[in-house]
Parts: sequence; C-alpha cells; structure tokens
Amino acid sequence: MDLYPAATVNTSSTLHRTWDPERVLASADACLALRELGRHLDEANFINRFGRLQIDDTANQSLADLALGKYIDVSSASNFFGGPQTTEALLGTKAATITSEGRLSLSFEVLSDGKAMAILPFLDSADDVPVDSVYAGTDSWLLRDQAWKYALRGQRAIDLGTGTGLVAAFLTSRYETVLATDINQRATSTAQLSRELLPESAKSRMHVVANDVAGGLRPGTFDFVCVNAPWVPTHRANDRTYSHGGETGFELPRRFISEGAELLAPDGILVALCAELAFSDGTNPLAELLNEFERRGFTTLIEPTPVSHPFHYAADGTAKTLSGVVSARHVSVILKRNRH
Repeated sequence: MDLYPAATVNTSSTLHRTWDPERVLASADACLALRELGRHLDEANFINRFGRLQIDDTANQSLADLALGKYIDVSSASNFFGGPQTTEALLGTKAATITSEGRLSLSFEVLSDGKAMAILPFLDSADDVPVDSVYAGTDSWLLRDQAWKYALRGQRAIDLGTGTGLVAAFLTSRYETVLATDINQRATSTAQLSRELLPESAKSRMHVVANDVAGGLRPGTFDFVCVNAPWVPTHRANDRTYSHGGETGFELPRRFISEGAELLAPDGILVALCAELAFSDGTNPLAELLNEFERRGFTTLIEPTPVSHPFHYAADGTAKTLSGVVSARHVSVILKRNRH
C-alpha cells in the first residue's frame, strides 16, 4: 500500500497542518490507528504534561517523539498505528503528514497524566488562530489536579466545556458514567477522538455530546461537576470563542457555575476555575455569587491557584486590563450541595 500519497507530501521545512476532527472520526481505519496508538502509549506508561515527559524506557523514545508531534520514520510510525492501511488513513484525513524523505508526524500532541490521554491539535498558524480552536493550557492541568483532589468516586460526573476531553477521560477512572460537553463542535469532535485513545473499559464510560452549558440536562443527577469556562475579558479575547468570558471575564463562568451547581446531586461537588475580580466600588462578583449559594445551604470554598496573573498582564497592570479592577486572581471554586 502506498504510504506517500501526493496530497500529504510536503518538502518544506514548515508544514501547514489542518485539523479536521470530523473527517478523522468518519474514517474507521483512522480511528483504529488512534486506538492502536493509545494502546502502545498506555503500555509504555507515557506521561506528557506540556513538556514534563515521562516514558518507561529509552526503547520507546520513537513512540514518545511521535506522541509529541515530532517527525519519526514512517515505517516505525506504522508499527504504532497497526500497519500501512491505518497509517494511510491518518494521512488521508490529515491527522498526520509526511515528507518526501519518509518522515511522518501527527497533526496533534497527545497529552497524558498516566491515567488518561487526550488529543491537543496543533494550530494551523500562530498568527491566524481559528475562533473555534480546541484549547488546553496550564489551567487544564489545574482542573485535572483539582478533580483528583475532590472527585472521590461515584456514579455520574460531567465536564462542562470539555475542550480536548482530558479531564473527562481522567474521570472515567472514578465514575461509572462521565459526560463531556462543549458548545464548540470542533471540541466535541476532538474529545471523541481523545476517547478513541482510551482502553475499552474507560472508553465505554465516557460520552461526548454537544451542549450549551447545562441546557437540557436533568438537575440533581451528577455526583461531580467540573468547569473550566472561558474567563478572558471581551477586549482581550480577540473574538476567540474558547477564551471569551464576557465583558469582565466573569459573566460566562458565573453562568457555568450557576447551571453546573443545579446539576449536583445531594453531597455532590462542583469544581470550577475562574478569575476572582475585586472592583474599586467594593464589588466582588464571585464572592457575591458564592454568598448566594451559602444562603441556599451549599458549602463553598475559594482556593487560589498558582496562576498569579489570570489575564497574562504585567504584575502591576491590573488596572490596564479592566477599568475599576483593583485586584484579580485565578482561583478554584468548590461547591458542595448539602443534604437538607
């Protein structure tokens, strides 16, 4: 079988990558290639937290390089994908690309915490970021770590605004049913592909659906809810839907927290990441929201995260980010619905 289709060969040093997850999902062979890749990575105990790379031995270095999006020999890559037919399927769907010298790379990076894996597509261009890009950043790992701390097993969990599907995939190790939702179709399709990397036992527990926050979901039915909603202010988001949090950056997180809390079963816990803002007029929207929940009988907690400057401004630049803001910090919000 020809592994060098003309449409996928590019001899330039910088290859233009196009991420079309629905096209990959439509190919049974491409999905099989991802399942094979996931199996090899799982057996090698692959861990990749944005450069914090770990793999069990040097014999798996080619596999690690492949999972990081680096170029390796196409024959080696084919072994990790299950053979020439599945490899060609990845190339045909542009989930992988190949040079005329026979070097292959994936159009994505595989994230892994040792318990779950997820696909993080590379951007087509650093200067022209699609408004519906699938995003994972430092806060994605913060949410995963908070889930490890507070998600203590149960029947049902939900990851609202799942993005790559990483946290939802992790939750399959602790919950019988895990729902991963996102309004961004590119995100839900990517999360579906992340699901293909998982062992069958975990894969059967994870379900990905397109949804607008908690709309249409039955209240009071989830033991754990996690949220990492966009929280960048409008004027800093540059029309990118994956970061647009509203005029101050708290409007969308407020909605996610409010709707997510309604999904909680008795003793259920919600963990959300957002920015806590204090204004010169004495208002603090997050504190005010949590006070409302306290009055309704919830237990609430705010935990500062290690992200000291949530909007990526200079240390003394808070006022330049939002008019009237006197302080801003990135925090984890924890809500528990108490039994009455």
